[in-house]
Amino acid sequence: MTAATLEQARAAKKKLRERLAGYPDLRGIGIATLMGGYGVKVNLLSPPQPGIVPDDVDGVPVIIDVVGVIGAS
Repeated sequence: MTAATLEQARAAKKKLRERLAGYPDLRGIGIATLMGGYGVKVNLLSPPQPGIVPDDVDGVPVIIDVVGVIGAS
């Protein structure tokens, strides 16, 4: 997995946010630090079906984290 620059990760985050708009299991999208750079992290309620979340966006790695239900503590 090759990390990207912060600018590339921000651009990929924007594209991924548009692609996943309306996806009911989406809980959040953010920038993740990786060895030597950045990637995009997608927080989901449950594991996605194949093809929903890409492995990368324009070469920027995408990390999936299944966080479940998020609520106040």
